[in-house]
Formats: sequence, structure tokens, C-alpha cells
Amino acid sequence: MQKRIVVLGGVGFVGSHLCRRLLDEGHEIFAIDIRDVAHAPLLREISHHPAFHYIHHNIIHPFGIRCNEIYNLASPARLNYNKVLPVETLKVGMVGAIHALDTARSERARVVYASSGAVGEPVTMPIDGTVTTRQAVSECQRSAEALHRAYHTEFGVDTRIARLYNSYGTGGHLMDQRVVMKMVVAALQNRDIIIEGSGEQVRSFCWVEDMVEGLIRLMQTSPTEATRTIELGSDEEISILALAEQIIRLTGSKSKIGHIEPRSDEHPRRVPDLRAAHNELGWRPTTSLNEGLMRTIAYAEKELSTRAGVLLSWIEINN
Repeated sequence: MQKRIVVLGGVGFVGSHLCRRLLDEGHEIFAIDIRDVAHAPLLREISHHPAFHYIHHNIIHPFGIRCNEIYNLASPARLNYNKVLPVETLKVGMVGAIHALDTARSERARVVYASSGAVGEPVTMPIDGTVTTRQAVSECQRSAEALHRAYHTEFGVDTRIARLYNSYGTGGHLMDQRVVMKMVVAALQNRDIIIEGSGEQVRSFCWVEDMVEGLIRLMQTSPTEATRTIELGSDEEISILALAEQIIRLTGSKSKIGHIEPRSDEHPRRVPDLRAAHNELGWRPTTSLNEGLMRTIAYAEKELSTRAGVLLSWIEINN
């Protein structure tokens, strides 16, 4: 049965993959974003599809669309920007969530909210009141999670929370600041790969199509308390230093690894607990890191060859 599905942040990396997947399944898609479809390589070729609708809109303002499902992937996580915009970050995360939930309530739609695995980590707010973008993102995601639980408890809105960990893959912009694409492009251009601190911090990286599969399963599964909050990502652990070394090896690059001061809020290990995803959704990522890196490298290599001599200036701002 065809559904009317809203994807907030639909022009972002995960959002564009999700839109393509849902469109392929025969649904009518409404991608809401402040960025233009031209910024998403995956969406440019389907922008004129009769079942795909792009809506330029900032969700800090109300919206109303007849729909069955809402995926809220909107996030202004401009972590690569020097200018901190904590107010805008908090508005998108909190006010935007309220508008999405109000639409879901009026339409009796189901909502999946894309939070972050970092939400479960302790955050120390500085005594001088200074707020970094990363801290603002974490705070608004915590608040948004609470809003989704409150709307479920008080109004009966069917809400689910997906705590997402790092994703990567093909189909993104070459100037995507996610760590894998950033390293891959640097390696292919034989530029130094710069990592923060010693590089001993442990992370995991989930192939984007596996991540999309997890989001869809979370949306489709029967509602239980166990499915209200689920972590999605890969449990294949690797240090940032080892990741850089692997990318250099796979690309045959002449890149060197450089180090800069670590962030004060860096955590030594960030890996999801996939027990609930496996038990409740029957989901685990199926693409190994080595296989995914090879696909990503091939994609980036092709994109670089077709864009030789073109200045790449756009930076993706969705997390």
C-alpha cells in the first residue's frame, strides 16, 4: 500500500538515501529541508519524479502535510563551522520536533526521530556558560527525545527514537565532513590526513544503506516499549588512527597522518549496543567496513575524476 511519507532533513546524507529507498518501494515522499535538492547527488535525478516532492522549509516554523509517517532527520549540526549557532541549533532540534509531533498528532501519523548515540554520554557544561555547537546539539537531542516520550504518554502519538551512530557510504557530497569521506578524499588527493589527538579513540561506522534499513524496520515494527528507543549503527570497532591507516592502504595513497589537539569533549569509545535492534527489529548491519570503504573509495575516485578542475565549495550541514 502506498503511503504518504514526510522526511525532515531529506536532502541530507542519510535523508537522501532514505528518500530514494522509500520512493523505490512505491511511496509518495515529501522531503522537507532548507537546502536545495541540487546539494544531494542522489536526489537530483529523481527531483522530477511524480511521487517525489521537495519542500523548501525551515521546521522552526509550523507545517502541515497529510501523511502516514514522519522521519525526523533534521539537524543543524555544523560541527565543522567555526561560528557557533546554539540558538538556531536548539530551535531546530526542539521547536522543530514540536512542529513535527503536532503534525503527527493531527494526522495520526507515526514518527521516527533520529537522535544520536552521544545523547547517552555525560556532558559537562562549562561554568562560564559558554556553549559549543556540539553541546547545543546534545542538549537539544535530549530535549527532543523527552518531547517524543511526552507526546506518546500524554497524546498517544506513536513515536520511536533511533539513536544513530556514525554512517558513511556512496551518494554523498565529496565535501561531506563525516570522517570517512573526509579521509577518503584526502587520501585520493595525497593530502595529509589530520586526526584529533592520538587517534586511539574508538568508533564504529555503519554503511548508510544498512542504517536506512534499520530506520525503516523501526518505523514498520509493531509498537512496544522495547522499540521506543533503539540504537542503530555498526558494532565493528576501529580506532580513528587505524581507520586512517586502512584508508591509506586501500587507496595506495602517499598521504601522511598528522595530529592536532583533541577536543575537550571527546569520548574514548563510542559504539552502539545493538541487542535491542537485533531482538526487536531482527536487524544487524550486513556490510563490513572493508567492503564499505572499498565502495566509498571507488565512488569518490569516480566523482573526483568527473569534477577535475571544479572548485568544491559546498559543505553538507546535516549530521
